[in-house]
Amino acid sequence: MVAGKRKSDRNPTNVSDKLGLKDPLLRRLSSAAAVTNSFLQANDLFLSPSQTLRLESLISSLPISPSPSSSSSAITTTTWFNRFLTSATEDEDDPRWCLYFRMSKSTFFSLYSILSHSSLPSFAATIFRLAHGASYECLVHRFGFDSTSQASRSFFTVCKLINEKLSQQLDDPKPDFSPNLLPNCYGVVGFGRFEVKGKLLGAKGSILVQALVDSNGRFVDISAGWPSTMKPEAIFRQTKLFSIAEEVLSGAPTKLGNGVLVPRYILGDSCLPLLPWLVTPYDLTSDEESFREEFNNVVHTGLHSVEIAFAKVRARWRILDKKWKPETIEFMPFVITTGCLLHNFLVNSGDDDDSVEECVNGCEAGDNGEMRKDDDKEEETRSFEGEAYRESKRIRDAIAENLSRVSSLR
Repeated sequence: MVAGKRKSDRNPTNVSDKLGLKDPLLRRLSSAAAVTNSFLQANDLFLSPSQTLRLESLISSLPISPSPSSSSSAITTTTWFNRFLTSATEDEDDPRWCLYFRMSKSTFFSLYSILSHSSLPSFAATIFRLAHGASYECLVHRFGFDSTSQASRSFFTVCKLINEKLSQQLDDPKPDFSPNLLPNCYGVVGFGRFEVKGKLLGAKGSILVQALVDSNGRFVDISAGWPSTMKPEAIFRQTKLFSIAEEVLSGAPTKLGNGVLVPRYILGDSCLPLLPWLVTPYDLTSDEESFREEFNNVVHTGLHSVEIAFAKVRARWRILDKKWKPETIEFMPFVITTGCLLHNFLVNSGDDDDSVEECVNGCEAGDNGEMRKDDDKEEETRSFEGEAYRESKRIRDAIAENLSRVSSLR
C-alpha cells in the first residue's frame, strides 16, 4: 500500500488533475490547450510544418495535459502520415510533398525505391526530421512509432541506408567546370562550417566539412567532422581526396591556346598548397600583372559555388541549420553527409528548384567555401619550394595567361 501511494504521488498527471479541479486558471488553460490540440489535429494536413511544430511545442510545454476531446478521437485513430497519403494519392503535383519532404512525390518514391529494408513511415519520418529538424516526440505522433527511442533508431538506420546507397552513385568529377575559362578543371574544393552548442576542443563550437563540388553544384567528395581548431591545410592533407587525387585526376592533359599542356586539376583556396593538380589564387601585390587579378576573380567565383552548395543543403535540410548539442556531436558528420548526398540526388533528379535561393544569396565569402588565409601562410609556402612547386606555378601561370587571352577575344 505504501509503495502504491508513492507511485500515485509521483504521477504528474494526477497532480495536474487535482490542481485543475481547484484552480480556475488551470482549468481555462487546459480547456484552451484542448481547443488548440483539436484544431491542430483537424487541420494538420493543411498547416505548414513550421506552424504545426510550433503549436505542438507550445502544447507540450504546458504544465498540464489538454483535456481529451471526443471530436478528435476519430482523427487520432490513424497517424498523420497515413492520413496525408490518403489525401495526396491522386494529385501527382500536390505541393504539400515539397512543403513536408522538400521534394516532389515522384522523387520521394524514386528515392524510397532505392532504399532496401526500410518501411515507408520510417523513410518518411527521416526525411521529415531532416527537412524540419523535428523532434523524436513529433515523429512518434506523426508517423506512429512506439517510443522516441524507436524513432531515434529508425532515423539513424534510414540515414545509414541513404549513405550506403547514394554514396555508390557519387559521380566522378567531369571536366566541364567553366570549360572556356578554366579548361580541364574538374571542380572546386572548399569548406563548410556547422555550429555546435558550447565549445569544441577549447574553441568556438563548430566542425568543418571539406567538399569537392563539380560544375553542377554536386558534392563529388565529402569529408565531415573536422574540429574548427584544425587548419584547412592540415585537414586537406588527411582526407581521402588528397591521397587519391593524382589517381582520380589522371588522364590526358589539355593543350591551351598558348601551346602549354595542362593536366586535370581542381581549384582551391589560398589557405591550401599550390600543387600540380590543385590550383590556388595568386598572393597579389599592388604591382602584379592584371591577368593574375583576373584569374583570382574567376577562382573566387568558383569557390563561391562551394558556399552555394552548402547553403542549399542548410536551407533544404533545416536540421543542419541549428546548433547541435555536444552529446550528439558524434552523429553530426554522419547527418551532414546524408544531407549532401540527398542534395546530389535531387540535383540529378531535376528536383533542385530555386526555392532556396533567398537563403543562398545571403552567404558571404569566407563563411563556407573560402577560408581566411593563415598568418603563417608565407612560412608554410616556403616548404613547397622545389621542382614540384615550380611546376605548379608554371601550370597556374599558363591557365591564367590563357584565361586573359580568351577574355580579350570576347
